[in-house]
Amino acid sequence: MRVVAIDYGEKRIGVAAGDTGVGIAFPVGVLASEVEAVAKCIREQSAERVLVGMPYRLSGEESRRSAQVQQFIQELQSLVDVPVEHLDERMTTKEAERRLIEADYSRQKRRQVQDALAATLLLETYFSRQKSSEATHGVDDC
Repeated sequence: MRVVAIDYGEKRIGVAAGDTGVGIAFPVGVLASEVEAVAKCIREQSAERVLVGMPYRLSGEESRRSAQVQQFIQELQSLVDVPVEHLDERMTTKEAERRLIEADYSRQKRRQVQDALAATLLLETYFSRQKSSEATHGVDDC
């Protein structure tokens, strides 16, 4: 199944895509924070499911931005014909930034790719959880 992950931001939206059969996520790009542009990208990627990162606090409570993301999800769902779900995105942006600093990206260059990398990490987390779930529930021992 083709899955698209979204790292929502007020100014920029990172997009990643991948396939559950392969389990590999890759960055698609960074879009302006416009729901119509995201919907178009989802259609272009032939997505069958969309995951939007939900910004929870470290304690697990919703953050002040959670309501904005929920509104975005509702608007996006009205524009696409595939399920749009949220997934905990705690630490994906920080991890993306850490990896880019480690790779010696300049601040300007990090800003250009960080959101897409965060979306990729979100999708990798989804694939990892799915694989783990299949391992514990889907295979009988012989």
